[in-house]
Amino acid sequence: MASAPKPEEAARLINSGKRRGVVVVVGVCEVSYTGRAAAALGPGRRLLILKRDGTLLLHEAEKAQPKIWNPPGSSTAAYVEGGVLVVKSVRSRPFETVRVVFRQVDFAAAFDVGTSELALVGTESDVVEALVRNPSIIEEGLEVVGVEVPTDVGHIDILARDRSGRYVIIEVKRDVATHDAVFQLARYVELYRRKGHEVRGVLVASDISSTALEYLKRYDLVFVKVNPRELTVSTNKNTLSSK
Repeated sequence: MASAPKPEEAARLINSGKRRGVVVVVGVCEVSYTGRAAAALGPGRRLLILKRDGTLLLHEAEKAQPKIWNPPGSSTAAYVEGGVLVVKSVRSRPFETVRVVFRQVDFAAAFDVGTSELALVGTESDVVEALVRNPSIIEEGLEVVGVEVPTDVGHIDILARDRSGRYVIIEVKRDVATHDAVFQLARYVELYRRKGHEVRGVLVASDISSTALEYLKRYDLVFVKVNPRELTVSTNKNTLSSK
């Protein structure tokens, strides 16, 4: 842990400490993102969080979601370039790069932080509420924009946007999802597509029937498994699409 460390000290701390659990850095920085799009942030005091699994999160003073981020599995390195600290995060597939240049480092520290499973208990509305509080259970980078959103074909449980700005319609079932849930989700997705929106559909349930799974693939939708009865949360990676 160090207050106002020199760039060389901060780089060493980041590179050695990122395996411990979490590294945090506070300072004045400029940020650039390149990948499927491009983004940049001018000079400003921000909070950088690096996690053991490769996650990079860059926060400002407002909102729960990071301003810029890279997901688990990214590779991160810190070094000194031109006398200033540079933190670079690279995601290989799809290729995305976040580059943070610190003009001033106010604080840097590494902490031993563990991992645990998130427990969900209760009714379907309880599951919805938990997902709204922590949409990363479904997918990293999701930002919830509406709950119980009314449409001509029913109420959307959760409406969100992903990192690319696409709408994500989320249908939640506490128990096993059947083909009826898939059809309902497909109707919501089709409705938004007819309005000209880029949209994806995600079905969240404790399990899914074989028939429903076949229809899910046919409609190019995604299934995320959330099991409140066993108090565990898991993701069916075989049916999740990449960002």
